Amino acid sequence: MPSVFISFNPNSDIEQTLAIRLNTIGAVHGFNMLLPDRSPLQKGISIETKSRILLADYFILFSTSALSKEVLSEIEVAYSKLQDKTKILVVYDKRIGKNVSGLENCTEVYIDLNADVPKILSEILNQVKFTQNGKHDSPDWSWIILTGLGLFALASIIEPGRKRKKNIPPKKTLAKKKAVRSVRKVKK
Repeated sequence: MPSVFISFNPNSDIEQTLAIRLNTIGAVHGFNMLLPDRSPLQKGISIETKSRILLADYFILFSTSALSKEVLSEIEVAYSKLQDKTKILVVYDKRIGKNVSGLENCTEVYIDLNADVPKILSEILNQVKFTQNGKHDSPDWSWIILTGLGLFALASIIEPGRKRKKNIPPKKTLAKKKAVRSVRKVKK
């Protein structure tokens, strides 16, 4: 199975969550999924990250926010390594647009992070299917991305619900119910 390196902006919780979920899903389905090796104190790209990119057959970049220096370095390594630039898939936010220059012939996917989940999934699926036509050796990007986005959307729906706990009134005991009925009878 091919190796897939997933790059994301370290200051973007959305991108990081999505990258980690895609990493897990791809690994479960037999892909050799690779993530960057980053440290908060480290400046620039690590030797380990560079070697992971050089091992990868495909490079996915989530570019929905301003790119960090580390991500720019990762892009440079991937762009110089991969001869077939369509094996570099860049996911942009429509509101921000293309926020990286110099990546000609890469596969670009534009999503609206404020849109409904089905619309986001449809946009990505349509773009992925379009770029896959005629390529027999490429992995099925659609199941990787759609499953990851589906899990991300599900988590974003579930997690806010966990934080908000409803104050459920305690159930009245049988004795309290009888007391309320007798008070009502007396008032009549």
